[in-house]
Amino acid sequence: MKRNLALPALLVLLIPALLMQSCRKEEPDPFEDNEYLLSSEVKMMRTKENVISVLTLAATQYPAAADLIPDIVSGANIYSVTYVSEFQGEEVIASGLICAPTTPGTYPILSFQNGTNTLHSLAPTADPQSLQYQMIEYIASAGYVVIIADYLGFGASKDMAHPYLHKESTVRTVVDLLRAVAEFDEDVAKDISVTTDCFIMGYSQGGWATMALLDALENDYSSEFTVKAASAGAGPYDLSWFNEHILGLTEYPMPVFLAYIANAYSTYDIYPNPISDLFNDPYAGRIPGLYDGLHNSEQINSQLNNYISELFTAAYLSGASTSPDYAGVRNALTANSVPGWSSDVPLLLLHGTADTYVMPELSEMMYDAMIDAGTSPLSCFHVTMAGLDHSQGAVPFGLASYEFFKTYR
Repeated sequence: MKRNLALPALLVLLIPALLMQSCRKEEPDPFEDNEYLLSSEVKMMRTKENVISVLTLAATQYPAAADLIPDIVSGANIYSVTYVSEFQGEEVIASGLICAPTTPGTYPILSFQNGTNTLHSLAPTADPQSLQYQMIEYIASAGYVVIIADYLGFGASKDMAHPYLHKESTVRTVVDLLRAVAEFDEDVAKDISVTTDCFIMGYSQGGWATMALLDALENDYSSEFTVKAASAGAGPYDLSWFNEHILGLTEYPMPVFLAYIANAYSTYDIYPNPISDLFNDPYAGRIPGLYDGLHNSEQINSQLNNYISELFTAAYLSGASTSPDYAGVRNALTANSVPGWSSDVPLLLLHGTADTYVMPELSEMMYDAMIDAGTSPLSCFHVTMAGLDHSQGAVPFGLASYEFFKTYR
């Protein structure tokens, strides 16, 4: 009988390898014992010279960028991280950027809340080389640990709809990223130490998010973090006033904002009314498919209507502010607005005077609400950016915020 000699020979070769595998220790997971931080990946590494070159180029268009150059003391590494957060009582995996100086030292946190975005491909972790993020990321080279949350609905959580202008989830997403930073400097960037001192800033949706975050950090999380200064630009702080004002216009150039709110609030049962109670056909039927992360603002606007009487139902236009049928809508907008409170944190509110997307009155009203609630006018400032519209104000806002923070560093 013929014997099979190949199998025993193969076993002789495999046994030592199997024994070596069984004896080899698995590499420990550096994030295994963390409460928040789950993973970290280097996305970009920039030297001090790289950062100075970018700022020098930026200064040709925005001369104030040159004022940052003397403050550059380090290179910067930009990391994409995932972390544990919570949404409507359920655990969710969120993501964001942490930008750390390469020079060993002890640094405060700068948290940047970005403006309205509808594309998954333009989330901070998906496109950290975008010019809109690079200027913020490189502030790390001036001695900050800079964080930028993706917001839920982007990055690691892109399979869910973005809860646009939903206050509780926005605040929680950023707070949990702040908490993840404490684990980041222990597990990843071990040469640096991060303090609990925070500087927070944001523009447009990010301005609203920054004010909501400031309120929460100062009044609910003061045992964990100390906000040293805050800067908010062109935010829709009072959503009720914002909505009512737009409904009273003939035309509005950014219906993408209004439909974004309705899509988010309807998806998560924040509005009791269906979208068809607010928007006319065919727009009501289009809206859910437009906010899939694949359409940009221009594409969404093109599928809506700038004329208010065409976009919204007659019943909503006549009853939005008084009818019991829309009480739930009014309550949701009020609940997600940012009221004034007595704050001890130095605060800068900026707004372009030619802004037709988010009305300048909203920043004036936010300032008045803060002062009326007891905030000192010696620490709360409202500054207008003359002649600038919504888009034009973004970079000047960022540069002014950085200079403002230097005063309280």
